[in-house]
Amino acid sequence: MINPTSPSISPSVLIVDDNQDIRELVSQLLEAEGYSASSAVDGEDMWQIMSKKKPDIILLDVMLPGTDGFELCRQLCADQNMPPVIMLTAKDEEIDRVVGLELGADDYIVKPFGRRELIARIKAVLRRVKSGHVQTGKGVYRFAGMSFKPSQMEIFDATGTSTPLSTSETQLLLTFVQNPRIPLSRDRLLDLTKGRNSTPFDRSIDSHVSRLRRKLGDDGKKPEIIKTSWGTGYLFTCDVETL
Repeated sequence: MINPTSPSISPSVLIVDDNQDIRELVSQLLEAEGYSASSAVDGEDMWQIMSKKKPDIILLDVMLPGTDGFELCRQLCADQNMPPVIMLTAKDEEIDRVVGLELGADDYIVKPFGRRELIARIKAVLRRVKSGHVQTGKGVYRFAGMSFKPSQMEIFDATGTSTPLSTSETQLLLTFVQNPRIPLSRDRLLDLTKGRNSTPFDRSIDSHVSRLRRKLGDDGKKPEIIKTSWGTGYLFTCDVETL
């Protein structure tokens, strides 16, 4: 089995779900694919497990006893040192998926899901995290009075005030600054940010662009930095200086 993140250590996945059957089934599926799986029944259990060892990725259910998955996602994604998060939800409403992505989740899966979809999404997120670390280096990109430091996963405004970025936001902005003034389709953005093995059911680009616009101070209704290229996708309009 090829390991997506390390040639010698199996990627570890933490499953946070109060349904015992789901925890056991997902654990079995992951272990059959060569992953190391652990599980938690709620947020308190999750933090206790993570205090001992952080996983490579978290599968986080929305409907949890006590603190719900949305709030846990917000807490996790506020710390750039936390692992990426895939939300698990039984709700098939678009607003629920959007909320998770807006809070910083890297992806979402609607229950019930199949084994192939689950593994594909986990691999895509782990691949994106890995490629982000490889490609970012120590470079600094300047545009529109801001500085972007991919290695730190932060952007800085003219006053030096920093805004943290999630893994997905960092990789997406890196793609834009490396391809300024070039219209990029949603499929192309998926290729560049998630790799050629991105799946056709992964349509989270729009939500990630929306969230990135806000962090850049770009008006979502009349964006000037990341413009919607009608019929194509998105266009990063700024001149970029690389240091």
